[in-house]
Amino acid sequence: MDSGSFQLKRSCLALLFQLAVFTALMALLYQLLPLSLWCAFLALGAAAYLLFYRGTPQVTALDHLDGREWTLSAAGGKQRVQISHIIDHQAYIVLYFQHARAKPVIVWRDQVALKQWKSFKVLAKML
Repeated sequence: MDSGSFQLKRSCLALLFQLAVFTALMALLYQLLPLSLWCAFLALGAAAYLLFYRGTPQVTALDHLDGREWTLSAAGGKQRVQISHIIDHQAYIVLYFQHARAKPVIVWRDQVALKQWKSFKVLAKML
């Protein structure tokens, strides 16, 4: 596998992060709201996760073509995009694209092997 091709798997860190934020928010709301209203917010949060976050198509591969040109592979097929900028947050990297139809992609540390993660960080710094 060459250094410009990154095969992504599902991220446990992303799921744990979302769960931690939801748990903290629910603990705060438990202190502030009556139990019946808190249960309504709990159900609303679970429904929002199931409808919006769980059903989003996952990017399965990123291929660096040339310069800022990349190919995104997802369940729906391949899409050629141009990166506008990259933000490195140490635990994850966010890729922003120039086209409005391509949503930003978050690549978590546990989605790729350590060697690929290091080369991805170097490539992000070069762009």
